[in-house]
This record gives sequence, C-alpha cells and structure tokens, in this order.
Amino acid sequence: MTRIPTKPARQVSICSSVAAAIWTAAVGAGSADTLRIAVAADPGYLDPAYWGSSSEQLLIDNLYPRLAKYAAGDSWKAELDAAQSVDLSDPQHISFELKPGIMWSGGYGELTAEDVEYSFERHLDPDLESGVSAEFSLLKDVEVTGKYTGIIHLSAPSPAFWSATLSYTSGAIISKAAAEASEGYFEATPVATAGPYRFKSHEPGQPFMLEKDPDWSGAAAEFEEVAIIAIADDNAARVAFDAGEIDYTYAASALEYDNWSKSSGNTELRSSLDPLWMGISETYEGLSDIRVRQAIQKAVDVPTILAAISNGRADHATGIVAPGLLGYRDAAPKQRDLEGARALIAEAGAEGTVLRLDFVNTANRATIAQIVQANLAEIGLIVELNGQDEGTFWSVDEARAADLQLHVKSWTGNPDGIYTMQYFTSDQVGVWNWEGLSNPDYDALVERARRSTDDAERGRLYTQMQEMMEKSGNFLFLTNEPLTILWNDKIVPATLPDGRPVFAGFKKTAN
Repeated sequence: MTRIPTKPARQVSICSSVAAAIWTAAVGAGSADTLRIAVAADPGYLDPAYWGSSSEQLLIDNLYPRLAKYAAGDSWKAELDAAQSVDLSDPQHISFELKPGIMWSGGYGELTAEDVEYSFERHLDPDLESGVSAEFSLLKDVEVTGKYTGIIHLSAPSPAFWSATLSYTSGAIISKAAAEASEGYFEATPVATAGPYRFKSHEPGQPFMLEKDPDWSGAAAEFEEVAIIAIADDNAARVAFDAGEIDYTYAASALEYDNWSKSSGNTELRSSLDPLWMGISETYEGLSDIRVRQAIQKAVDVPTILAAISNGRADHATGIVAPGLLGYRDAAPKQRDLEGARALIAEAGAEGTVLRLDFVNTANRATIAQIVQANLAEIGLIVELNGQDEGTFWSVDEARAADLQLHVKSWTGNPDGIYTMQYFTSDQVGVWNWEGLSNPDYDALVERARRSTDDAERGRLYTQMQEMMEKSGNFLFLTNEPLTILWNDKIVPATLPDGRPVFAGFKKTAN
C-alpha cells in the first residue's frame, strides 16, 4: 500500500442558488427516468476510510455493500445486505457467508470474503490514516474460510461492533482489486461499487450522477439515473424544488417544515438521532480555564435557540444520545444562569476575551451563531462569527486543530450511542475530538462500553459518559435535530426513519 502522508484537502462545493440553470441543463428538465435529490454539499471523500460529511455518508451508504444495512422504514432495523447469513451468537467471533453473484462495477469481479477482509483490516493500517479507525479498535483480523465465508475476530466480545460499525457507514465493503489498482486510496470518484446504482460522472458545478448498474443481480432500481445536486442553502433548495428542478430534498431543521409546507410538494417532519451541540475547545488558550467554559454553558439561552430554529418543535437535549435509545440521559437540561456565568467570568478574569465561533454557513446555523454571540456579549465575551461551506468546516489539518475555539456542529447519529461517544477519547483530540476532552476515566468507560455484552450496563455507561462530557465544560448540548423532508408527486420516496434517502427504494408514482 502506498503511504499517504497527509490526506488531501476536501473538495470545496461551489454550489449556490445561481446554479439552477446548470442543474436543469445537466439532468434534463425533469426526466421521468432521472431521480433528482438535493444534498448540502458535493462529497469530498467516497473512500469509507475518510467519510465525514452527510453528503459523503449518503453516497457511501447507497453505493457500497455492507454485511447488513439499516433498512428503509419507520424504525431502525438492520437487515442482511451482502451477507446471506451472519452468526452473532458469539459477539467476539462473528461468522458470515456472502451472497454469491454480487459483482463489482468496472470489471473488478465478484464480491468475496477477501474483499471483506481487506475492507475491514485496512483501517488497522496506520499508514492509511483512516478517519474511522477508532471504530475498528477491537478488530484483530478477518479470517477467510472460503470464497464467500469468513470469521471476524475481535479482541473482546462487542455487540456494539455489529450495531454501530458493521451495519453502519464505516462498515462499507470495497473491492480489494479496485483499491489496490488505485494504490489503496481514492477520493470523490468511486473506483468500483456494488449495488443497484453505480457512479456515472461528476464535474465541478455539475450534479453527481449515478446510473443503473447492469451487472447488479439483486432487485432492479426503478430510475435509470440519480442526480445528486449540491445546494448549500435550504431556501435555495426550496426555490429549486418549486421550479421543478429537484424531486426530493431534506434539511436538518424543523423550521423548514413551516417554510417548505408552503411549497407545492409533500412535507414531513422526522425524528432524528443526530446530536446538535456547541463544542468549546479546551485546547485553545482562551478556553483552557474550565470556569470560562462553564460560564459559556450557563450563559447561552438554549430555549431561545430552539424556538428560533424549530418553532418549538425541537427538544432541549441532555446529551449526545437521542430519546428512546439505550443510554439516553433522562435528566433536567442545563438552565440559563446569567449571574452565575458573569461570576465565573469575573473569577477567571476573562472579561473581554475574543473567541471565534465556526459553523456551516446555513440560515439555521447562522441563527444559532448570532444568538450565541449576543448571549456571550452579556457576560463580557466577544464572539467573532466564522461561517464556512460544509467542506471547509469539516476539514481539519494540524494548524486548524490547534486553533479550534467554539463550533456549532451536528453529527450523524446512530442507533447505538457508542458510535458518537467513542470519538471523544484522548487519542481523538485534534482529529474528531475538537473539544479537547482528555479524561482517562472517560477513555476507560468507552472501552468498557465497547466490550459490554449487557445492555443495562451499557446504558448506564453511556449515561455516565455524557455526564462527564457536560461536566468538562466542553459541550453545550442543544438538541437531537429534527429533519424535514420535501418531495413531489412524481415519486414515492424510500427513507431511513430520519428521512435520509435510500435511492434504490424510490418508486415512480403510478399514472
């Protein structure tokens, strides 16, 4: 494998509302054979080792096979995908048998157990610098026992490895032959995929085009093509929808439910697992004093934020884990305490401190940032707002990691809470742990939770970890962000419970 010293900078999306004419010309004016879906940004990485944005996750989920995938529907339920059978009776040694006849695009042959071995074990290679290697920390190896069979060996029993990793985006299987042909690494152009759709084309400023895979042996997709259209602004997405330029769009905002309900299409508000919070980076000198971080927690008016971005439809979060999931923290949310915040700032001698607040530059995030800016001005902190496009926001190199301060962000949630919480360990500082939480006790709880085979114990550990996160002063929990979806009468959508589209399940409306 060729060593990659540093990952290349992400592609920067050039999408904006002025690109509507380009979209229409590129995908045809509403061709019945083309499904047009709007996303927040062009993907930067479609190698599962480096995915980070919602757009990247969406395409990886729809292009690559996994042993199992969460299915479209109203509840979070994993069903077998590339696997014909999986034996989970021993959560330390997971046996699997693949379905025969699954073919890779590009002439790379059939999906075999060697592809599974390669796909999972590559995350253990330090030279690859996999961004999701933490999820594979318990993986010892994959033993290939036959063309389609193998055993996944872990260093300890871990039911969470199946639910949070193998059934989710990072569990994507890639073609060993295709990856080796591209020196073990690829970016935004998939080398080989296996599913109802395959990559067709993508040029800057143009939709990301997929087409039916003629070698796919499973159930055929209904549309000939899928056009993935990058539209960064929710209002622009609605304008494009009303102009007949897209068929389906979704936004991480309950407020858009009111706006989009005025459109000519169909609108639904979906519950989401995705945590939204403000990170407070203790690695930054101006935030290294816990009193300053705790003052910020006390000063921000979260109910006002939620009213502004959701018209009261979003609930005040008490942690990372969404309501209804194992480990949800059933506690009173942190209340605003302006006087307490001012006292802490005075005690720390931090009046006049200047801080930068980074956020993805959408109307939703800008609203949050403006309220935070006003709130912190009331306790003597000066906040400079730094809105960025999605690709730039999620790109963290060594220099930016050292300068992270305040940041509003949302992560894709998972039905298993360990998925998000495992990224706040000490070894993730400057990678995904932008908050700088470095607590050996927290790290130990993550390891215990990974290895626990008792659901009740795991739930207690998840709750305890979220309490530590809040007490550190590094996290201000906002909500598990509801998601609004909008579609026209020409299609019948297929989505995960939170509204994220499953391309192959979309149907044309019967005429």
